[in-house]
Amino acid sequence: MISFASMVISVFALAASCDAARSGESQAETARTEAARRGLLEVSSVSAYLTDTLKGTVKDGDAPDKQVTGLSGPLVDIAVRNRGSGDALIERVSVNVALSESLSSCWAEGGPLRTTADYKIGIPLSKKPPFTKTENILFTVKAGETDRFTLTVGPDAQDAGPIPWIGVVTIRLQDIDGSDLDIGPIALVDTGEDPHFHPEGFSWKIDKPENPSCMRLNARSVAEVMRIPGITPSKEFAALHRALRPYR
Repeated sequence: MISFASMVISVFALAASCDAARSGESQAETARTEAARRGLLEVSSVSAYLTDTLKGTVKDGDAPDKQVTGLSGPLVDIAVRNRGSGDALIERVSVNVALSESLSSCWAEGGPLRTTADYKIGIPLSKKPPFTKTENILFTVKAGETDRFTLTVGPDAQDAGPIPWIGVVTIRLQDIDGSDLDIGPIALVDTGEDPHFHPEGFSWKIDKPENPSCMRLNARSVAEVMRIPGITPSKEFAALHRALRPYR
């Protein structure tokens, strides 16, 4: 009887051991399956244009600053598709600034009134490119789906002036699993607030400059950006290039 009982206990112990092994293998397989479920982002489309939904500040000499809404500024609109089997979580966006400059003022300067917009990525005009600015975000793209990502990029409020600003940037979206998605180069233009030189409808208002050679410098700067291989100009940047054609 004792021998028989020992045999039964051994059989039960062997069965439990086999169950534990199968459970361990199942857990390991589940872990491998979950590890294989990763996001795989690709760019579906990219465009840039002015938005009129920005907040900002009005400065008028020694008067207190006034907070305003409805300001215009450049926005980058990116559609990304997740071709992977798991969700993609973008945790960081880095903007590499290849060019950042204000165009030349070809008329007499105005008064002390100045309106500046606030951007997600504010670019300091005092800093010489190339340089990178990084922002932490949380943006999820589910497996098999396409979603849009927008980012406002423009001159820092402390440095912005009345003359239009132009910039060339590339954007890197960093997934939580360490993979990167590079987008660009993209040409952007900020309107400034010069009544002689600003976007108007689908074109630009450019009054006769006091010094034509000044506007030729602007035309040259814009044309050089348009010659960058693979450049994606914002709608307003492309319109500015066309409007400056008489000065090239």
